[in-house]
Amino acid sequence: MIDFLSTTKPEDVFRAVGLCGFFLYVGVYAALSFRLVTGDCLSYFVGNTAAASLVLIGLSHEFNLASALIQVFWISIGIAAIVLRLLRRASDRRADAARARRVTSRAAQASQTAAEDLRRQAA
Repeated sequence: MIDFLSTTKPEDVFRAVGLCGFFLYVGVYAALSFRLVTGDCLSYFVGNTAAASLVLIGLSHEFNLASALIQVFWISIGIAAIVLRLLRRASDRRADAARARRVTSRAAQASQTAAEDLRRQAA
């Protein structure tokens, strides 16, 4: 193992990282195609952003401006989509908590009203 690492060239490492990005792109697209993820879920954008980042790292050794610009754009859009989904998730949690408090409050009021009605009837 140590012999392998000592003979590995830096360009091979960058190439391997770029290939990992390629395989991640293909895997995320396959997951989308086979409906394992949706185009609106967080994991889709995390996967695409990670893939673009790996490909960009791979491009840093064998630079190609057009490919690099595509990856930077993809990373930027991915980060924006991730942030929006996280904000929406937090907002949904707050709305669910508020809804649960309202339901609990209404149930408590209904039970209190029923108890008062029973007291009046008993008196």
